Amino acid sequence: MGWGVADQALSSLTNFALGLVVARSVSADAFGAFSVALATYLLALGASRGLSSEPFVVHYSAVPEDDRLRGTSWATGVALLVGILLGTASCLVGLLTSGPTGSALVALGVTLPGLLLQDAWRFGYVAAGRSRDAFLNDLTWALLMVPLFALELRFGSASGSRLLLLWGISGSVAAVIAVARERLLPRPGMALNWLREQRELAPRYLGEFVAASGALQLTMYLVAILAGLAAAGSLRAGFILLGPVVVIFQGMRLVAVPEAVRLLRRSAGDLNRMTAVLGTALAASALVWGGVILLLPSSAGRALLGSSWPGAHDLIVPLTLMLALSGAQLGAVVALRALAAARNSFRARVVEGGLTLAGGAIGAAIGGARAAAWALVIAYALEVMVWWWQLSLALRSRLAQAPGAGSSS
Repeated sequence: MGWGVADQALSSLTNFALGLVVARSVSADAFGAFSVALATYLLALGASRGLSSEPFVVHYSAVPEDDRLRGTSWATGVALLVGILLGTASCLVGLLTSGPTGSALVALGVTLPGLLLQDAWRFGYVAAGRSRDAFLNDLTWALLMVPLFALELRFGSASGSRLLLLWGISGSVAAVIAVARERLLPRPGMALNWLREQRELAPRYLGEFVAASGALQLTMYLVAILAGLAAAGSLRAGFILLGPVVVIFQGMRLVAVPEAVRLLRRSAGDLNRMTAVLGTALAASALVWGGVILLLPSSAGRALLGSSWPGAHDLIVPLTLMLALSGAQLGAVVALRALAAARNSFRARVVEGGLTLAGGAIGAAIGGARAAAWALVIAYALEVMVWWWQLSLALRSRLAQAPGAGSSS
């Protein structure tokens, strides 16, 4: 699990390094164009994970080796196919769009198949209990990226699209190295078979991603419209300050699902205890980090965020509580993944999206960023109860379907 967290931290670091280098190298307009392309990548990544990687982790983390290899080949094939389809669409839109936005979308589209394939291999390694290899593959990506960036910054034009292209090429080469090392080719031709096999999970996981990501992005837009760009900027800056804990959350989720699947083979009680401890530990880590940020000297805060520091600092308490509640919720999310209870998790995610939207909009309309943040705390508290309630329903359903359930001894 430690290697899994380290891998997530390294993966987040490469994305952060890309954004930082682009921000410092191009104009504000060019950075905006880059942001559009990066948002497109994140949407494609979520779609790929919902259709391939997450169902794979649920169904193939505790199976015989031959079955896991077949599942890996099919799942990576689906990720590659999603990358080809969405990458082609990105290129077409880019060619029809003038200026830096068009160039950035083309650069992304060319490398998107390799980027999604590399991400699918991360999940493949973790499901096999080889998180260390996932870390090494992401390290390969980072080591390839550094000299390419250095040469571009030294001798090239350092445009956002060129840096995005070099980042994508590095990730694609890492994907090819994973395929060559494992001698296991992705099989996009088996995509229909995979989707038929995963028909209970893949559509709902994709729907969950759309509900959660769409609600969060729309909430930021609503805050900007109702309370102004400064309010939205303060929220975003506050989330940046809490970024290290978010990395831990993402890393723990990556490795906790396959561990939970294996625990469930022993007993539902073991799964319950593991996810309760996980949720408690993550909530506590968020509270501790929020306390550290509150004690940070203003000089250090301004060095990190510049003029955005005062607004972000005012929101640390509610944002920390939001993150702690998100950590508590993650225990239930992991358990529902292990149970393959896609219906329950989809219901919870839809309610979560509605509560997030309502909280952010009502709070922003009443009192700007601070009111929006506190309204989101209330929304997150309700969401935690919804997730754990859905988990209890899923566990009851599993017990009812267990052999011998309801029979007398």
